[in-house]
Amino acid sequence: MSVEHQVILAISLLFVASASAGVPLPRYEALLKQQSAPVDASSGLYDDSDKVVRLTVDNFNATVVNQNRGALVEFYNTYCGHCRRFAPTYKTVAEHLLPWSEVLFVAAIDCAAEENNGICRNYEVMGYPTLRYLGPGFQPSEQHYGQNLMTQDMTEIRELLAGMVAAENLTSGHNNSYWPNFHYLTENDSVSGLFEGLSSARQYVAVVHEPENTTLGIEVALFMIQWPAVEVRRVIDPAVAAKFKIDPANQPISLVNRQGEITAYSPEFANGESYAKKLEEELGKKNVTPRPVKVHKSVVTTAPKVDGQSELIDEVHRNKHFVYQADLEQAVRTVLHNEVSKVSEINGEKLLALQRFLAVLQRYNPLGASGHRLVAKLKDYVVQFNEQLTGKQFEEELKRLEEQMSPVYSSTHFVGCAGSSARYRGFSCSLWTLFHFMTVQAANNEEATDPLEVLQAMHGYIKNFFGCTECSEHFQTMASRRKIWSVPNKEEAVLWLWAAHNEVNQRLAGDATEDPEFPKKQFPTPNSCSECYRSPVSKSENLEIEWNKDAVLSFLKNIHNPQFVSRYGVQREELLHPSPEKMRQKRQISNVFTDIDMRMGMLLYAFCIVMMVLAFKLFAFKGYRKKPYGHDLLGKV
Repeated sequence: MSVEHQVILAISLLFVASASAGVPLPRYEALLKQQSAPVDASSGLYDDSDKVVRLTVDNFNATVVNQNRGALVEFYNTYCGHCRRFAPTYKTVAEHLLPWSEVLFVAAIDCAAEENNGICRNYEVMGYPTLRYLGPGFQPSEQHYGQNLMTQDMTEIRELLAGMVAAENLTSGHNNSYWPNFHYLTENDSVSGLFEGLSSARQYVAVVHEPENTTLGIEVALFMIQWPAVEVRRVIDPAVAAKFKIDPANQPISLVNRQGEITAYSPEFANGESYAKKLEEELGKKNVTPRPVKVHKSVVTTAPKVDGQSELIDEVHRNKHFVYQADLEQAVRTVLHNEVSKVSEINGEKLLALQRFLAVLQRYNPLGASGHRLVAKLKDYVVQFNEQLTGKQFEEELKRLEEQMSPVYSSTHFVGCAGSSARYRGFSCSLWTLFHFMTVQAANNEEATDPLEVLQAMHGYIKNFFGCTECSEHFQTMASRRKIWSVPNKEEAVLWLWAAHNEVNQRLAGDATEDPEFPKKQFPTPNSCSECYRSPVSKSENLEIEWNKDAVLSFLKNIHNPQFVSRYGVQREELLHPSPEKMRQKRQISNVFTDIDMRMGMLLYAFCIVMMVLAFKLFAFKGYRKKPYGHDLLGKV
């Protein structure tokens, strides 16, 4: 098909899209002309109001490696739905364990941030969120990157940490004067000997009965770190406990002063926090006070809210069916820089999945000319590896190619996938958009014959590289149930992905990860494509909607047509292919005359040349006569 015919088809499709997809042509063209300010929303799930210490590549080693205190570190991905759901719990854990901070603090590092790729890759993080305990004096080494906590229950986290801290205390030396004494009292210990070797600042010893197979006494000791006047000791033997007037069933804790006076107490609940609360209450009556809790400051600061964010959100609300160039580019960039680059070793199935993904991306690339060259060379680089490629090698080659072909990306932020805050939408939204875009391009590509090329690439990528572990597992299960490998043709591949996406929207509707500004709905909505519904939509919006799939397919092909992708918010449009408006301007100039007009013009041009020649002959030589030469001897000339 010639360029001229492609332009004519694009213009005609634009009018079709404006009618069937609910896109008013004048407003569409007006939006394409607009430019928005870049959206640099603060990344990460934690901010200055939380007690979570935020780590980056700049402060990671200085904060957690070879220190005299331990750290609980969460490795997470901002766009991981499971991480987003866990974030409130983790904030509560950090708040709850703040009194332990001299011995152990709670921290997190965002593996979705490109600068942290090396840390997350080196620590061999295989899923998100991952919780690791890094003890005092911790030094990373091969096969030793901290102890995994295989739970996300707050009580279990506290108990596991207490056990790990006590084990560190009993087996390793460290220089930390705040570390409690975790040794049990024995039958050789007496009331008079409790204060031997203690600082004069220790006015009381709190004796705590700890039931077997629990960490209750350890937890009490950690909660009481901020009380310098108190030393906490554990006792497990009932006979030894009796020496300190402890009744394990009714009064499991007691306070002993330097005069040998003992008072037993009964806390409200049988847990470390309640025991500590009771001790604090009694110490307060004795005018004993704690020292302030030392808070470990994050070096990361929350980025200010960017001007224009509300306008951008309003734009997306007005045009919920638009596909934005900025989102497609952010998806490609995040996949290459953040997802693939942080995988430690890419071999076997992972290597094949990466090669397939890059081959499909090269074929249906949404970037400009530089982006096309970048992906092509990157694909050629990866294909040459038969057995193994490291994430570090991939990252280095990617950066080398980008420096060579810079600039590559026309945008640095999300537009249609921007959320009301940095913890919503973003990459996961843009990834869906990218794969929808590629299935449509494959369906429109007459040379492509494999109906599964995009779906297979998507499945391999999500299984082997996608940073949300729970999301990946859900997708693989859904793909199997929906028989992804049985899709018969390219147009059915477009519809398969559309139906799968709607199933995910249905499952996550009302979830904690849902952006309140953009609730999960079945797509397209009646406002975007009324022809896509065979019957009125019920308020429940369930998966029993009677769809007009032919209309849905036309709608999807319209909105993912490269000529109609909105450039609202793009910062460097010169890096992209000419927009429909510029192409129409060229077309208008070339179409001043029709083909008949052009032929007539040529005839008129030839006629004018002939007439000019005749006129020249008639008027330029008019009046010229032969005259005799002045000398008769030479004759006449």
